Amino acid sequence: MSSEISLDSGLFGAPGDKIFLPLMGYPSERDAMFIALVTAEYFGTNLHVFHIANKSKRSTEFFLKEIEWLKKKSHELNVKLEIDIKDYNSRTRPDKIIIKEIQTLSPKLVIMMSRRKGLFQRFAGSIAERVARRSRVSVMIIRSPIKDWVTYGSHVSPRKIVVPIGSNNPCEVSAVQIAIAIANAGESRDADITLLHVITVPETVPIIPDDDRLIIQEEKDFVKQAGMYSTMLLWPMKTKAIIGRDVGRSVSYYLNKENADLSIMGVPYVPRRFLGLFGTDTNIIYQRSKCPVLVIFHKEAC
Repeated sequence: MSSEISLDSGLFGAPGDKIFLPLMGYPSERDAMFIALVTAEYFGTNLHVFHIANKSKRSTEFFLKEIEWLKKKSHELNVKLEIDIKDYNSRTRPDKIIIKEIQTLSPKLVIMMSRRKGLFQRFAGSIAERVARRSRVSVMIIRSPIKDWVTYGSHVSPRKIVVPIGSNNPCEVSAVQIAIAIANAGESRDADITLLHVITVPETVPIIPDDDRLIIQEEKDFVKQAGMYSTMLLWPMKTKAIIGRDVGRSVSYYLNKENADLSIMGVPYVPRRFLGLFGTDTNIIYQRSKCPVLVIFHKEAC
C-alpha cells in the first residue's frame, strides 16, 4: 500500500463540472437520482439530467413525478440542475444516444442504474455497461438485487456502507468520498462506513495462522491508510481486514454476513465488449451480494 495519501479522486477538478444522469423513466432509476444529487452536492458540481422519452404513459408519469422531487431537493441542497428531454428514436440504440450526449456535454462523471441481469444479458452487457465501455469519462453503475430498493421503496437511506479498498489510488478515493456523501445525506445521515480490505491467499497456498508476519504487516498498513482517510476527510470510518482466496468471493461473503445496506467500489477498468464483466471480482460481487452495489469505472489512470 502507498505511504502517501492523495485526496484527488480524479473525478472533478473545477466549479462548473457536470454529473450526467441519463434516465429512461423506470422506477429502478429512483436511487440513481438520489446518489447523483448527493454526489453533486458533495463535490460542488452541476447535475445534468438527460431523459429519453418513450411512448409509455407509465414511464412518463413516473419521470414527471420524480423530476419534481429532484427539482425540490436540488434547490434545498443548492445544486444547479439542468434538464434535457429528447424523444426516443427506435432506430438508434439508447447507449449510442447517451454516448453522443456525453461527447457534446463533456461531463466529468456519468451515473446510471442497472438491474441484475439474466445469464444471456451478463454476456451481452447492459445499456449501462456499453456506455461505461465506450464513454471517454468515468461511469458509475448502480446495481441492486433488491426489488423493493429499486422499485417500490423510498429513496435509498443505507445505515451500513462498506467500501472495499486495496491501495491508495484515485479509484478508491472516489469510492470513499461518495460513501461519505451518501452517509451524510437524508435519512442515512451519520450512517456507518466500513473500509474493507481483503488479504488474499492463493488457492495453492494454505491459509496460515494470524501470527504470520506478512499478513500482520499488510493489515497494519491498511489500518494506517484507513486512519489517514478518516482524518483527512473528517469522517470517522471503521476498518475490517479479512483473509480470503479471492477478492470477489470474500467481499460478497462479508457483505451478506454483515447485512450491509450498500457497497461502493472504484475500479480502473471497464466492461469488456464480449462477456462484459464476466470473470471479474466486480461481477462476482454484483451477482452474489444481497445488497446494492455501486461501482465507479474510472477512465483516468489509477
